[in-house]
Amino acid sequence: MTINKFKNKKVLIAGGTGMVGQALVPKLRKYGAVIYIASMDDKKLAPQGIKKFYKLDLINISNCLKVTKKMDCVINLLGVTGSPKINYSNPGSFMMSNLYCAVNLLYASQKNNVKRYLYTSTYGVYGEKSSMKEFDMWNHFPSDNDKFAGWAKRMGELQIEAYRKEYKFKGLHVIRPANIYGPYANFNPKNSMVVASIIRRVIDGENPIKVWGDGKTIRDFIFAGDVADAIVKVINKNIQVPLNIGSGKGVSIKKLVYQIINSSNIKFKPKIIFEKSKKSGGKVGDRKRVLDIRLARKYKIKNKISLSKGLFHTINWYLKNKRKLSSRFNYFEK
Repeated sequence: MTINKFKNKKVLIAGGTGMVGQALVPKLRKYGAVIYIASMDDKKLAPQGIKKFYKLDLINISNCLKVTKKMDCVINLLGVTGSPKINYSNPGSFMMSNLYCAVNLLYASQKNNVKRYLYTSTYGVYGEKSSMKEFDMWNHFPSDNDKFAGWAKRMGELQIEAYRKEYKFKGLHVIRPANIYGPYANFNPKNSMVVASIIRRVIDGENPIKVWGDGKTIRDFIFAGDVADAIVKVINKNIQVPLNIGSGKGVSIKKLVYQIINSSNIKFKPKIIFEKSKKSGGKVGDRKRVLDIRLARKYKIKNKISLSKGLFHTINWYLKNKRKLSSRFNYFEK
């Protein structure tokens, strides 16, 4: 028998116009949820079938208190992300925005008696020498590559632990996804993540394409729809421990780049220049970062979409929708 904790419940998805939110809304609708979205994106990017859309900055505590009022469940998908270049040049923005989004939304949810709250952390909380297992997080500091956002997300997780103890807030959940990609990704050339960045440059005919690092860095990638599935299961199964959400498989950036090129069916093959002098992956221990997903498997949570299939869906979505991307809010251009 399938457990349903969403039927007729008011669910707020903070950051619901992004990759995961777009995939999550139709899944929650099937469970009978009444869905509200809060985002800084344009309203026209709001998924279909929602009850109400709030265009609000949830770094502001009063806005958090407003949107969480009378909610049964809050799903926090908020987080400022960006390329390694943006990460290095805007560490304060990365850290403080992620910190405020976590602290203020959980504070407001507790004040407004929200019964369930899910926090989207990141695999950036793990250190360079970490086993990438859930309970190994506090044994190492976040890597230099993820230091600022990683510490902010750690503080978000620590706040959850504190609220669980002090306020007996039982309906608290944490997921730590790998590198998320998929339709509705941020394709902005100034601050997009690696998959979206390479897809945009390949499809738009950039030649040569310059890639930070030597291409040997290995990362774990997870399709947005699989993250959405995991969120539903974590809440329905009432999983109270932090959970890694990834593929459990690593792929080098070099292989990823050429896989995107081959999947794009473009007539020409751009020249790829790996800028070895630029940081990508930090120290040796940070060169390979693949999540240990055995705990998720025990809860019968696993990814369904392979990297090749996920890239195919993402590329096709970009081809059909790239003219609409100007409606996406960019934290670094506000």
